[in-house]
Amino acid sequence: MRSKIKFAVAILVSTVICGVSVASEVELIRLKVSAPKMDCLDVPAHATIQLPERLADVPVKQISVRVIQLDNPFAKVSVPGQIVMNRDKKTELWWVMPRVKAHSTSTWIATLKRREKAGKEVFSWKDKKGEYLDLVFGRRKVTRYMYAYDNSTPQRIFETYKPLHHVFDAQGQNLLTNGPDGEHPYTKGIKYPHHRGIFIGWNRLEFGGQRFDLWHMKEVHQVHQKFMEQTAGPVLARSKALIHWNDKNGQPIIAEQRETTVFRQGDPTVLLLEFRTELKAVSGDVFLDGDPEHAGFQYRPHDDVAKGGKDVKATYLFHKDGIDAHKDKDLPWVGMSYGLNSRRYSVEHMNHPDNPKPVIYSAYRDYGRFGAFFKKEIKAGETLTLRYRIWVVEGEMPDRQELASKYSAFVDGPKVEVIRR
Repeated sequence: MRSKIKFAVAILVSTVICGVSVASEVELIRLKVSAPKMDCLDVPAHATIQLPERLADVPVKQISVRVIQLDNPFAKVSVPGQIVMNRDKKTELWWVMPRVKAHSTSTWIATLKRREKAGKEVFSWKDKKGEYLDLVFGRRKVTRYMYAYDNSTPQRIFETYKPLHHVFDAQGQNLLTNGPDGEHPYTKGIKYPHHRGIFIGWNRLEFGGQRFDLWHMKEVHQVHQKFMEQTAGPVLARSKALIHWNDKNGQPIIAEQRETTVFRQGDPTVLLLEFRTELKAVSGDVFLDGDPEHAGFQYRPHDDVAKGGKDVKATYLFHKDGIDAHKDKDLPWVGMSYGLNSRRYSVEHMNHPDNPKPVIYSAYRDYGRFGAFFKKEIKAGETLTLRYRIWVVEGEMPDRQELASKYSAFVDGPKVEVIRR
């Protein structure tokens, strides 16, 4: 049996490592993967590893990784991997598993070497300083983080009083999400311009005996402070920003550390984005309050959906029949589909079970704004951590099983361990 494995590894090395004739130039890591509870496609997986001594001092951006399933005769092509330093300064190996069978166990081999030249199909960050940060895959725009803050005029305050995330279409040309277009307040007919893209906030935030509207941003604003991290490669791109939720005097009530991770996916996926945020009460006790339409974590489609006819209006799908979003609580996910630019797009909004409960989903507006809302107190000096995923595909709404499998990959995830020799 051991000789068969050694032979398979030798074939793997010669197949995967293009342009390298000497096996000693390549480092191998063997991985055991335990699958989630449902069959899944394009599943992000990762393991904490120790870099081989030969690569220990090489910058992670200069390490090339290919990963292949050893015990699958149909997995003839390797997939890209990526080395990432996590928030605990530990080294992680990431890749995307193309197909995962529920409850299965599989063996994978990762090959690592020093990168000779940069690939073309990789993520990269393009910053227009002081305005926005674009995420690009190859040459295609994927997302845009709008972080400008300008209080020079009422119009500019209106346009920049909250950081948000836009989503581009599959061609990287048109925005699928809503922005602050129009004159304040709505004189150009933009419907509900306070609902912008991918955003988090609460319209009734209580602090120091006062109530603040950190949704419509009435007299208070969310202000981007700085970027804390930017990582990009062939598998994922990650950005972390420090954002202050300020009072009327411009002093922070909450210091938010917002981390977004976008994973490489196949068609018809436009975007798979994980949104992880840490909300720290830096000046005293804070109570997050509000209503499902104006608080929590949301996705808002482009305003053309609000202006369009019946053929573009949003429709919703829940995890089972008979759900009433006005009444039922703690839904695991909600699917929403809408028309835009003569195409159809579908979005799954996933709420992690570790987030506070009860959760109420606002998922009934025909122009597509939907999101997850809860109420929660954050004691002075404490931090509330929240996790969500957004999956955007071009096309009609996926069926419940596919949406449930994407959710399973989020909350269960594959369990990966390094097999020691």
